[in-house]
Amino acid sequence: MDYNHIKNYLDKFKNILSLKEEKDSLVVGVIEHVLKIKILSKDIQIKPPFIYIKASPLVRNEILMNKEIILKEILALSSGSNFKDIR
Repeated sequence: MDYNHIKNYLDKFKNILSLKEEKDSLVVGVIEHVLKIKILSKDIQIKPPFIYIKASPLVRNEILMNKEIILKEILALSSGSNFKDIR
């Protein structure tokens, strides 16, 4: 029996999930590099063109004060990103 049609269908979802993980790890890596603050990928929600941060007020304020630097760094590392703001 030929199951290639199912494999092709499931590969679409695999690509979508891997892109999400890649974006999350990029944002986490940039925040850790710029601010030297550890943040978990579960605390980040990406809905283009916005990045939502769910963290303590101290961490959020630090990220929001440096959001221009973070966004420039993300754009430099990933030219395909279209993030406009961090909320």
